[in-house]
Amino acid sequence: MSWVRLVPGGSIVAACAVALAMLVAASPASAGEPVLQPATYPDMTTYSCRTDAIDIHPGQNINDFSTTKTCPHAEVVSGPGSADVFNAGSDAEGYITRFKPSMLEIKPSGKLVTPSVWDLHLHHVVWIAPDGGPTFASGEEKTIATMPQGYGLKVAADGNWYINQMLHNLGASDNRQVYLTWEIDWVPETTPARTDIIGTKVRWMDVAGAPQLYPVFDAEKGYDLDGDGKWTFPDDVPTDPSLPGYEERSKISGSRQWTVNNNNGATLVFAAGHLHPGGEDVTMRVARDGPDAGSTAGDDPSEIRDLFRSDAKYYEPAGAVSWDVAIRATPRDWRISLKKGDKVFINVTYDVHKASWYESMGIMPVSWTPGHPDPNAKDPFDDDAAVQAMFDEGGVLTHRRLEENIDYKAGKNLKLPNPRKLRSAKRVPKSGIDIRSFTYLNGGFTAQRGFPTDLMKPPTIKSGQSVLFTNLDALPGETNEEQAWHSITSCRAPCNKGSGIGYPLANGPVKFDSGQLGYGQGVWSAGVTTGSNQYTTPALYYNKNNRDTIKTRKGKRKLKATTYTYFCRIHPLMRGSIRVVNK
Repeated sequence: MSWVRLVPGGSIVAACAVALAMLVAASPASAGEPVLQPATYPDMTTYSCRTDAIDIHPGQNINDFSTTKTCPHAEVVSGPGSADVFNAGSDAEGYITRFKPSMLEIKPSGKLVTPSVWDLHLHHVVWIAPDGGPTFASGEEKTIATMPQGYGLKVAADGNWYINQMLHNLGASDNRQVYLTWEIDWVPETTPARTDIIGTKVRWMDVAGAPQLYPVFDAEKGYDLDGDGKWTFPDDVPTDPSLPGYEERSKISGSRQWTVNNNNGATLVFAAGHLHPGGEDVTMRVARDGPDAGSTAGDDPSEIRDLFRSDAKYYEPAGAVSWDVAIRATPRDWRISLKKGDKVFINVTYDVHKASWYESMGIMPVSWTPGHPDPNAKDPFDDDAAVQAMFDEGGVLTHRRLEENIDYKAGKNLKLPNPRKLRSAKRVPKSGIDIRSFTYLNGGFTAQRGFPTDLMKPPTIKSGQSVLFTNLDALPGETNEEQAWHSITSCRAPCNKGSGIGYPLANGPVKFDSGQLGYGQGVWSAGVTTGSNQYTTPALYYNKNNRDTIKTRKGKRKLKATTYTYFCRIHPLMRGSIRVVNK
């Protein structure tokens, strides 16, 4: 269940070399589009870095926090440097000019493979610098932070970093381990200090961040009030409590904006967005107070300028429904000159025409340097035509298509019956439907060939009734590792094809989603789960315009019944159905 790259000996460097060869071979679809090229320096060395082995538990979706170093387990990939520079006690400093994140699974043989996205993937990983600020980030899109020539993040070689990681096991497999990996281009500091690199800082911008430790929001079908199929967070969140989408208002974070406080202003040099499947772009703008009567930057539309739109390029044939995506970053010549008091802000847009997207993100780390050291930087108000031209030009990919993100399994015909065409099972028990061992016990099935048809028959309820679900895979008092958090999420029938990221989708005719049922322990995982293992659906009704048809010995027969299908969006192999009868 991996993009298998058999690498003898378990060397990260060897794994990366094979990965590059496979990637080039697998990327004809994007071969015509340019990729952002890294800066070069005569004394630059590329290193591979990795964590210690991380255990992966059945069904895990734990939001975790751990410590790390600048480049643990360092190996030289290329260049003149030595891995000893990262040894404990080293007083060396240097500049990171490129940061390439990934993940490798450690097979029992010691071989390293990149797991397929439909099996095991990065929900998100954030590297937090020694000064306490989020600095580098990745989801399964694995955008490469690539500084332009002459800029880099200055860090200590033996620096103490932190990692916030959410590694997602989409199935029930056990006894697995992974490394989080990152490859860096490292340029050493010299004595006297080098003059060919300007040190940068990172401003972390997050539409749903602090105070949320799990910075997510929901982008749902029905939130799109203007009918264009797009929903932009937070701009499209209504202020009227009666309108759909208002419930997301509490998730809007102040960290989506940044007021430049440096007396000498700031120069922006690099940015790239992070979003989830369904996401289309993360857009950055700036406001500067003008001559209008107001005193707030952006209180008049004339005070706002576009800076950069980080578009998602989906290789996925079905469009914006999977992790088969790459994100565009700022081009090498993109420089923005800002003044003190300028207010930078971001938003993110999701396609909500096809499906709802729960637990979505919109993040943009922005690399900047104090003052105005670059004469080529453009002021968005003094040089508005030039900045608008850069905005219109758009971004550049940081890598081509990733083989491990191709959603091979999604939507494959498993030759399973449509639950709507099956005879009914017994009524849903008064106690509801239990979930145990990654299975909905009444009317549930696993999306795999040959699953017994008798077990797929939908249990029944009367029109207007609700159904209680209880997740017995997550009990009070259990550790995060002992639990498996499941959802009950509506999908369009038959909802019986192969599991991946792009299938099933949260696109049922009646919208419902339980959230992740379970008891997340600790401050990092508490916000991931609902804090309960029970969920009651909304009332479900018979729809005379959507009646079920079953086969009998005498032929087809229409029922006065409507069957609704659902799945677990955490573990999409899990499916189920409920038949609503008109009695």
